[in-house]
Amino acid sequence: MKKRYSFLGIIAAMTLTTTSFAQWQNKSFTHQGNTRQYRVYQSPNYNASNPASMVITLHGLGDNMTNFSGIGMNTIADTANIIVVVPQAFTDALAGTAWNTGVGYMGYFPNAAIDDVHFINTIIDSVEANYAINPNRVYACGFSMGGFMTNRLAVELNQRITAFASVSGTFGLGLTDYAPDNNVSIAHFHGTIDGTVPFAGNASGIGADSLVNFWISNDQCDITPQHIVIPDSQNDGYTVDHYIYTNGQENSEMEFFKVTGADHVWLTAANDISYTPEIWKFFNKHQVLLTAGIEEADETDVFTVYPNPASDQLNLVCTDANQKAQISLTDLTGKLVLSTPVQFADGHASASLNGLNMTAGVYLLKVNTGNQESIQRVIIE
Repeated sequence: MKKRYSFLGIIAAMTLTTTSFAQWQNKSFTHQGNTRQYRVYQSPNYNASNPASMVITLHGLGDNMTNFSGIGMNTIADTANIIVVVPQAFTDALAGTAWNTGVGYMGYFPNAAIDDVHFINTIIDSVEANYAINPNRVYACGFSMGGFMTNRLAVELNQRITAFASVSGTFGLGLTDYAPDNNVSIAHFHGTIDGTVPFAGNASGIGADSLVNFWISNDQCDITPQHIVIPDSQNDGYTVDHYIYTNGQENSEMEFFKVTGADHVWLTAANDISYTPEIWKFFNKHQVLLTAGIEEADETDVFTVYPNPASDQLNLVCTDANQKAQISLTDLTGKLVLSTPVQFADGHASASLNGLNMTAGVYLLKVNTGNQESIQRVIIE
């Protein structure tokens, strides 16, 4: 007999039980007429001269940002130079806190009028405005409905986010656009006996295998994966098969963790693998934003820029402490709006944007030393 799930019936299952940690800041702003919230964790080792990664973590249906802060990404942040961001889903009248993911029940789709993709994009803008963030190292992951939201972001916000990881959440069948305009590096984790988001899919979302095949096809990865059997060391009743699909376009890849015997759970150090460090391991391999038509900086580049978005000044950091460079700023039509020489002193330089009368939007910053050239995307407010 096929199981049916009401929203009220699956809220408890889609809520992750975690332990809360201190040293977080709660933030809020008005977004499209609604008060929206998110949390930020800043490592005590954060240093603006060394731009950090940003990891966005998305909670499940009925959960909240405070509870989901406890998955342990902040512990990794303390040594890995990460700013951790935990957005709060808006409250739907029937379903509770829910992302607009295309997941529905009997024709009802929670928060269908809420633009959560734009909400998360706005959070990225805000965090980049307040912290030195490497724009090539912005990542997103999520559990359950947060996993569904992660896959939606992979389709619609891959020009801002470098890599993705979804846990027990695929594509909601209410989505009509499955056409990413870029290659996407993504990992997926799913239990084979998941009773909330079934491994094989149901009337709300596609199955895990279908999701994996979608991303393999999108990225044009090799169809034969590297297969790693994770040692069954914890006697937890689960076994983990790790499939790695490589050689995608622009070095994109798809990784799949198939957890035989697992229900709707987030695995921890008590299991054969722990999802949080495994997700960070995947993210840390991907340090180049795959943006079609724009040559982005890669991991060999020696320049970073902050704040991003910027308004009146660009600050540059260079690993070569003292050198001259020519910087130029162009809009996406190719119009040159700024060209000026800069002198790095102790690895730092700046350029004023005052008086340029620039329209808010996305620009390309080119830094040329004569021997090396770097191009990075910046947002001007």
